[in-house]
Amino acid sequence: MKVFSLLLLLLGAVSSYKYVVFVPNMANSQTQFCARVAEVLANGGHDVTMLFINHLSDFKTDVKIPKGVKSYQLDAFVEGITKQQIEKEQAAMIFKDTGLRDMPSMMAMFGRFGKMLQDGCRSMIRNKEFMKWLENEKFDVAYAYIYSTCPIGLIHTAKIPSWVWLNSGPLMDYVAQTVGVPLIPSYVPPVMMESHDEMGFFFRTKSLIGHVLMGLLHRKMSSNAETEIFREELKDPNFPHTMDIGAKCPLIIVNSNELYDLPRPTLAKVVNIGGLGVGFDSAKPLTGDFKKISETGKGLIVFSFGSVAAAHEMPLEWKNSILDAFSSLPDYQFVMRYVADDLNDRLPKNVHLFKWLPQKDLLLHNKTKAFITHGGYNSMQEAISAGVPLVTIALFGDQPKNAQVARKHGIAVNIQKGTLSKETIVEALKEVIENDSYKQKVSRLSAMVRAQPMKPAERLLRWSEFLAEFKQLDNLEPAGQKLNFLQYHSLDVIVFLFTLISLVFYIFYRILKSLIRCCCCRKSLEKKKSE
Repeated sequence: MKVFSLLLLLLGAVSSYKYVVFVPNMANSQTQFCARVAEVLANGGHDVTMLFINHLSDFKTDVKIPKGVKSYQLDAFVEGITKQQIEKEQAAMIFKDTGLRDMPSMMAMFGRFGKMLQDGCRSMIRNKEFMKWLENEKFDVAYAYIYSTCPIGLIHTAKIPSWVWLNSGPLMDYVAQTVGVPLIPSYVPPVMMESHDEMGFFFRTKSLIGHVLMGLLHRKMSSNAETEIFREELKDPNFPHTMDIGAKCPLIIVNSNELYDLPRPTLAKVVNIGGLGVGFDSAKPLTGDFKKISETGKGLIVFSFGSVAAAHEMPLEWKNSILDAFSSLPDYQFVMRYVADDLNDRLPKNVHLFKWLPQKDLLLHNKTKAFITHGGYNSMQEAISAGVPLVTIALFGDQPKNAQVARKHGIAVNIQKGTLSKETIVEALKEVIENDSYKQKVSRLSAMVRAQPMKPAERLLRWSEFLAEFKQLDNLEPAGQKLNFLQYHSLDVIVFLFTLISLVFYIFYRILKSLIRCCCCRKSLEKKKSE
């Protein structure tokens, strides 16, 4: 028995792999998603390390490290950039409708964010202790979050044999372009565009321009600079471009689900794990104030703008409109995620503020009638899993598109930022609460998610183990990556065929013209002879 037990232990050791997850420790939502990935891998019996990259000195995550998961804290602070500063700068843009006049401010904000990541990247490369640790750990697979291409370069430098591009949202456009996923602008809008897949001429034009610009901007503002940093710091002018490394990425794992995302062309190397960690069996009964609130009135309505958008930075008119709307629906109890204290002295009796919400537990409670959200991907997935209709107030990023997708599915009412008022909020809430179609459609989606043939955690674990075993998956790379623009879109073939057909028609035309002329001349001669 001892020998048998020893053999089992050795067998387990042989089948165990070492994984490292690069965590951009700047927002709880991204950190939570990475923690869920790490937890699934650890529960599968593997050695897992969460590598926390701390870009903001004043940000401390409240996400717990899963049991059995190691952690490594790496400071990559940039002097003068803080979480509070980013929230203030972001708030000046996201709580209003933006236009062309706001473009310089938006580009400056994105530029500062990109510089923060680039300066952090430089400090990580210069950290010899970290670079030695990363190489000596001999990880089998690394998970590089999509915020920047710096982790890709670090993985390449540390000679980690395989890696995954990871995102807590849907497949990003520049990642799709890089690995060869077809982007069809006529019905695959950019992630940052407020549209679903049914577009008229104007939106199809915006979609085409958006895809072209996003690819160019990413190269110019991110990957080009980060590639130069590696070449400078490692004193290697031949260090490959980070996007060239990215083009050979074996797997892309995204927090998306084909059951409620927009149908689109994809590749076998794109693995959807949407719904990871938002299952139905992990909800806990409400306790304390939450339990007491849920037992009062006709129902419960949850309000949260997530961990990236700071609700306390909303304009005063927004706050007034929200409180007035909630107070005009006294039969319902409202719980809000709100970290500041400026509203405490003017709250209606049916409105309750909390700095943290057990969001999943609240959404799965049978008294919850609606979820007011910014349209973040995690929030939308939790609502779908719980079968709760949405009222979306999309702020920035992929949220406008997510809101449009939810509206297309008939599970949400969208409130445009420029139209937010007491009246629009009350109207939207009454629509999703009183119109049974919203509840019916979201319940159907929820049932489909429950019954999906393969669960997200199983997909993640099986593909991760498969990749760790085979390291590179060259056989999943599409030939389209090697084609230029003309070849990829068959424009050279189209021009050739058009020219050939035109030539045939021209020859046919010349022959027909000659025959007609010949016939006409013959008739003319015959007529003259007869005369």
